[in-house]
Amino acid sequence: MASQLPNKTYKIFSTIIALFISYVLLSIFFGNTPETLWPQKLSRFSQSAIRDGALDHISNSTLGFEHVYAIGLKERTDKRDFLTVSASVSGFQVEWLDGVRPQELQQKALPKGYNLSVNTPSEIGCWRAHMNALTNVLTNSYSTALILEDDADWDVNIKSQLQEFAHGLHSLKGSKPTEQAPYGTDWDLLWIGGCSSGPDTNETRYYAIPEDPTVPSVKNRGTWSGPLDSWKEIFPEDSTRFVYRAREGCCTYGYAVSNRGARKILTALAIDHIEGPVDNSMSELCGGLGDRQRIECFAPFPNLIGTYRPAGPAYKDSDIQNGDQTMHGELSHNMVYSTRRNIHELISDQETVLSQWGTESWSPAEIRPKEFVYPRGYLVN
Repeated sequence: MASQLPNKTYKIFSTIIALFISYVLLSIFFGNTPETLWPQKLSRFSQSAIRDGALDHISNSTLGFEHVYAIGLKERTDKRDFLTVSASVSGFQVEWLDGVRPQELQQKALPKGYNLSVNTPSEIGCWRAHMNALTNVLTNSYSTALILEDDADWDVNIKSQLQEFAHGLHSLKGSKPTEQAPYGTDWDLLWIGGCSSGPDTNETRYYAIPEDPTVPSVKNRGTWSGPLDSWKEIFPEDSTRFVYRAREGCCTYGYAVSNRGARKILTALAIDHIEGPVDNSMSELCGGLGDRQRIECFAPFPNLIGTYRPAGPAYKDSDIQNGDQTMHGELSHNMVYSTRRNIHELISDQETVLSQWGTESWSPAEIRPKEFVYPRGYLVN
């Protein structure tokens, strides 16, 4: 017994030494710039292993948020039907909130700056509908909520996209996800879907996802405001998605709020004052413009949620802007593998879906969603 003890002790000691050396080597290898070294130093499998865990909960029936709302006029059953089916094939559920018609509002109920005789009535109704959504978030004490408009569209890979967006968000904030809150709760607004967004002109920290097949080319997407030329010099603009702290944005196709964000936005735009469209006022909050207290906003560009326009007369598209008799073809704003444009393939469980733009050098004309692996990004300082 006594003769075996030194041998066992030696083995334990050797194991400890080996583990210590491995730790030192890994610390040297990744210590200074772990995020920026990932694309070159780690395989995709290794990255996935490190990043999985709490972010897997983004694959649940609320996309990792505590709740998902959809806003739409009750009589637009066509839009409700299409969004409900689209959400179903994407594996998440929505609770519908009725849109608001301006005639349902009284002047004395409007905040300072809004006047039913001056402002566009439909814009006022849109504002109230979004305020109602924020009120519901607070009434139900939701920690986070995603708010969609009834014509929202998204990529067939939305869950994988949101997982990488969440990783980008945590990389920028230096935070960690939890199973209960994969995106965290220490932010105010995530401008996931819109026409465009932009960072501060002097912003240097961002999260880049190069060679993203779900990014439409510049000619096939909306613009962003105030991009940094240095970002474009480092990465190919056509195929790179960026995540950053947002100074401004527009359109409210799909955005998320935390509970604290809902309180701040509702106070600013329902109790204090509002003068223009609700998205412009939210943008003012993100930038801290005028007398607005700045809120903490983050966004991807290009956006992850767009808007869908079926082929036909333009007047059917929007409930804010009516009367346009021009005809147009089917379009999904800023989407490559649009869920709505591929709805028949998805409900019939076909293996492939199609790009609405055809083949690009970084984006194939068709993909197999079950085999698709979304690219990994990294933090740039």
